[in-house]
Amino acid sequence: MDGDIKSDTSMITGIFVGDALSFPERGLRLAEAEMGVVKCIRVAGVNDLLFMSDARSETVRLIAVDETMLDRLTHVLPRLRTQFPQANIALAFRHVEKACELMEKMQHEPSWGQVGLLPMNLHIDCWLSVLQLLISGEYLIPAELLQREQQPAAQPDASGRDASPAADGPDDGTDVHLTARELQVLQSASEGKQNKIIADELNLSQHTIKLHMHHIIAKLRVHNRTEAAVWYLGRYANGRGR
Repeated sequence: MDGDIKSDTSMITGIFVGDALSFPERGLRLAEAEMGVVKCIRVAGVNDLLFMSDARSETVRLIAVDETMLDRLTHVLPRLRTQFPQANIALAFRHVEKACELMEKMQHEPSWGQVGLLPMNLHIDCWLSVLQLLISGEYLIPAELLQREQQPAAQPDASGRDASPAADGPDDGTDVHLTARELQVLQSASEGKQNKIIADELNLSQHTIKLHMHHIIAKLRVHNRTEAAVWYLGRYANGRGR
């Protein structure tokens, strides 16, 4: 499969840049079976992408690059944006420090646009759900990174010692940003609908709905979907918010 960039152009394509240890064959075959219309191919390096034909480039919806190639990815990112205008570009990471490094780079280079994050240490079901979101053109911030961003810096108290602010408790909503899809899921959850019903209504898998709820709960800093639903009803039931 390595370097196979001439496969059927009738299929949507996801390209995984790395070796077989980074992207095992079994995982890619499971992704194809789960999504049906997606052909997953693996190439050895970022440069392989730059020689792909224009016709083939048009089918690509995801480019996932292994964390070991982060520097090369950021170097050619503008070219990849031009050559693959319909592709969601993501960093596949196992070490959270690499994801943090990318996010810091993006803050200093806003012209790069959004780069997705694909955690590779997830259970296969969760990993497939994240993959589906990325191929659908959505972005997400893994909960572990979101918690790092939201954690306030410790401030010295009157005695001069660091006082760590409390990290528990729901967010008041001032700085929370839920995507349109997350709001759809949360609205349905607040109506008492189960994941299966929400999935059917939004034409998504139950795994994807679970993943959305996981990120909603992390963003709101609540403990469960009930508290998330209460937050939604308090903020949106009377037409407020957004």
